[in-house]
Amino acid sequence: MVITDYRVQSVLRTYTRQLQRSKLLATGGRDTGGADTGAEKVSISGEGKRRLMMDRMTSQVFGKIGPKQDDSVSPAITAS
Repeated sequence: MVITDYRVQSVLRTYTRQLQRSKLLATGGRDTGGADTGAEKVSISGEGKRRLMMDRMTSQVFGKIGPKQDDSVSPAITAS
């Protein structure tokens, strides 16, 4: 699997935005005294959820149809 620079930068940008939003909400919650500052909430877009599900299903399918460790080992030949 290849992870491009663009993907890494996109994840970092999204994470930074979410951290900024949580900090803004935390400072607003301190004024009212009602927010829990230790909790973080991450939201995933519909496209992200779909990709995550497809990746999980693909992994499960390949895990079931792929060769098992024991099957891929060839028997040792012994000389008499």
